[in-house]
Amino acid sequence: MKRLATTLSIIPLILACTCSTITPITSFTRDTDVPPLAATRADAATTNPQPTAKAATATRSPTSTSVPLSLRKIDPLPTDCRESPMGLPIQNMIEVAYLPTGFCFNGEIDLFEKDGKLYVVQSLSDEAAFFIADVTDPTKPVVVGAWQWSQFTYTADLKAFKQNSKNYIVLSQQRARSVNDVCGIEIVDVTIPSNPAVVGYYKGVTTGNISNWCDVHTSQVSVDSKGDGAYLYLSSTARGDLRVIDIRDFNNVREVNHYTYPLGTSQNNFVHDTTIVGDRVYVAYWSAGLIILDKKQVEAGQTVTPLNPVDSIKPSGFKIHQAYPTADGNFVFIQDEVTYKPPFSQLRLYDIRDVKNPKEVLSVTLENPFSSPHNILIDGDKLFVGWYMDGVRVFKVDVSKPDQPKVEPVAHKAVRASKGKGVMGSDIFDGIWGVRLHECNVKGEKMTCVYASDLTRGLIIVAMK
Repeated sequence: MKRLATTLSIIPLILACTCSTITPITSFTRDTDVPPLAATRADAATTNPQPTAKAATATRSPTSTSVPLSLRKIDPLPTDCRESPMGLPIQNMIEVAYLPTGFCFNGEIDLFEKDGKLYVVQSLSDEAAFFIADVTDPTKPVVVGAWQWSQFTYTADLKAFKQNSKNYIVLSQQRARSVNDVCGIEIVDVTIPSNPAVVGYYKGVTTGNISNWCDVHTSQVSVDSKGDGAYLYLSSTARGDLRVIDIRDFNNVREVNHYTYPLGTSQNNFVHDTTIVGDRVYVAYWSAGLIILDKKQVEAGQTVTPLNPVDSIKPSGFKIHQAYPTADGNFVFIQDEVTYKPPFSQLRLYDIRDVKNPKEVLSVTLENPFSSPHNILIDGDKLFVGWYMDGVRVFKVDVSKPDQPKVEPVAHKAVRASKGKGVMGSDIFDGIWGVRLHECNVKGEKMTCVYASDLTRGLIIVAMK
């Protein structure tokens, strides 16, 4: 499959408060059918509008912009990038299965359940839209299919959610070839996994005097008391904003709030990702540090005031890609995917028991790392890390003595025998993008399966007790 040379510049996006009042969005635009994909596409330079530092005041309602975007099933699937990672070193885990997608640029991964079956869905970044596999039997994953957008867009991220017993995925969209490429978010109904249906498209056009925000690199779903998707937290990368979208009614999708970094915006002060745990929202603001928000305040449309002081979680030279709190909420991990300068630590732990006075307490490094950590996830006392070429890494987190926290490696799965070149010739961006967890039965034994998205190879399934 053809790779996008100009995408490398956006991969790292993977790579007094200025806040708005409630600003409604008119509707969610329904997509329509379009002609089949053209046989070839001309590459163009990446265009990233410079953010502004203007305050957002409610002067005009943003609208959804009609973009004729549809899905096309890819059949047959490509046969590229299928080198198996099986047989490489593994510790305190077992290899379960490897399922190549056939694509050479796989992105975010998520899980959803329907009718007693478990499915993996992966974004396909610049090559397509998404890939679905039935992993009900983790030892024998089955391809459901892969789908491609009718127009080019860079789809780095996706998240799965449910509403009223139906299953959906939200996919991010970024311009990466020209200003005419598609950007925003797309919601797809995957209730019938073999026949996904586009629900609608949204692009924020104007919010107050902030205009034409469009590129969305990542999203996070906030759920209601029933576990249904209620709000989307979107990284408006071109504006340095966190946008919050109410999706409880697809016929009346509206922006309910946003947060703008108060010390000015630039290409290095943008929201890369958000993590929602409990009543807190952890906003990874790249070079601007980590901002912690009150979820109830945000979703109520109130003026947003960070819980921690601005710049209080901002290590020198650190570009915060993602953050994740410990199970008790007393500590938070931050990680940097691009500042690859061993032994510089790209994974660090902060004590936030006093959220007004966070303190860095320890760092995590690998011996002779090939590359950088990418996405992180905490389950109980375990920290799971997709560490690019260094594979799946698992650490035990012990905060039983808060003044003496410990993080110790307990398991890993290697996915590369040696350091190589990844997408677009990068010496960092290859290997494991992210992971998801689910209870599973492997050869009659109950275990925790780890579903890992391998950036250039597809789906890897390992398990641990």
